[in-house]
Amino acid sequence: MSPADLAVDSGRCLAELGNARQAHRLIDDGIATLPTARNKTRAVFLAYKAENYLHTGDPEQAAAAAAASWTLAHRVNAPRCINMVRDLEPHFTSHARATGISDLLETFRAAS
Repeated sequence: MSPADLAVDSGRCLAELGNARQAHRLIDDGIATLPTARNKTRAVFLAYKAENYLHTGDPEQAAAAAAASWTLAHRVNAPRCINMVRDLEPHFTSHARATGISDLLETFRAAS
């Protein structure tokens, strides 16, 4: 397990325990330390980041992370990650008027 994987997994655990600030920091650190050769993993980590922001009540940040994950996952042909992001769609619909979310929802609709 690489330091990036450990940081992101630790961040996800901390998020489950309610320590959102440190969780976001660790996930960001993990994403930042990934080499470009691991872009599929980066797309997955960005999806995790989106999920964590949704759970902590920050839909705009979640939408930004989800959009980045979606774009990267399509670029590197990562269907598992595309499905992960798509599975977050119901959580965004109640925030459709928030910044960036209507664009993300439109992206999902266009891909259907």
